[in-house]
Amino acid sequence: MKIVIVGNGIASYNAALNILRTVDDCTIEVFSDESFSPYYRTRVLSLLSDTADEKDLAIKPEITDERYKLVRKHVNCIDPDNKLVYSDDGEAYEYDVLVLANGASALSLALPGGKSKGIFTVRTVDDVYSLRAWLKDHCENTVVIGGGLLGIEAAYEIHCHTGKTVTVIETFPYLLPRQLDRDSAVYLQKRLEGMGLSILCGVRTSNFLYDHDECVSGVKCDDGFSIPASTIVESVGIRSNTFLAVDAGLKVSRGVVVDDYLMTSVEDIYAIGDVAETDGRVTGQVSAALDMAKVLASNIAGKKTAYRIASPSSMLKVAGLDVVSLGNVSTAGCDVIVREGDDNRCSYFIRDGLLSGAVLIGTRAQFVTVKANLNKELTAEVKAKLAL
Repeated sequence: MKIVIVGNGIASYNAALNILRTVDDCTIEVFSDESFSPYYRTRVLSLLSDTADEKDLAIKPEITDERYKLVRKHVNCIDPDNKLVYSDDGEAYEYDVLVLANGASALSLALPGGKSKGIFTVRTVDDVYSLRAWLKDHCENTVVIGGGLLGIEAAYEIHCHTGKTVTVIETFPYLLPRQLDRDSAVYLQKRLEGMGLSILCGVRTSNFLYDHDECVSGVKCDDGFSIPASTIVESVGIRSNTFLAVDAGLKVSRGVVVDDYLMTSVEDIYAIGDVAETDGRVTGQVSAALDMAKVLASNIAGKKTAYRIASPSSMLKVAGLDVVSLGNVSTAGCDVIVREGDDNRCSYFIRDGLLSGAVLIGTRAQFVTVKANLNKELTAEVKAKLAL
């Protein structure tokens, strides 16, 4: 069985590993646009340091199985009828099973002035190198638009690199709205401000200002005030790379639509990771990509396995701080018990006598206990462990 995987990120890497372990009679060809080995995109901002190297980001161990081959070419189109993929040099490659794992691209705001020099998105190694070069002469006023994980990480890494205050603008009323409740976000914001970040929440960008050289000079917000900026980093979400699927006639919505078994609308073509849409959602999470890779391998091996989206769970490093979010952290209809230490804060969400969620900031000590007891009745033993 010849398996072709388009894309070379964490979803592709883990899919290949799992397939090689599960399917004996197979060969795998992985197509990659980038010249780098598979790497962790969530760590690319560390390359702002002059001493960092992309080799430090590589996903390990390197795949050395003789059944595996990395092809450093861009896939131009797919011919599902004849089971062929064409690279941009016109060469055709046959497949028995095709896996789309070509990820997503960073979104940019479609606003006036958005094409000015000095406005960046950061998703790839090359993106970070371009930003690093620009910052050498434009580090006085940096603004990051987006208060999600990657936006905060970008702001913190730029602050560490330049020594300058960096401003974060978040449209939502508080930071990390997908992972945190408001009170936890306020606590995190204070910690981040103590590290050298300036954070403005509930602020929407209306347009970008620029000078006579077409270099960005500021951000204008909806209520009329402006923020000076010689560098802007946009961290406002992702868009699935659906172009191959659209051209091939596959069903596409937000992402490439897949069924419970990660099969697209065309037989023998699967999609996983940030390009895949399951139950109307593109999750955009590493944990989901890892789960999909395992399910994919099982299905290719002929062991039909349904993919189910796991309960919300995030274990993050935000500007060096542990931030753990588990389960349902909505405050609606539940009791919230907070335990705060000198350098950490733990919030537990109790709904109908069950532990429905938790947010841990500055510590991950209670992670195992919370995860094991999520959506279960709180026993005296668990209460004691969580100091409830």
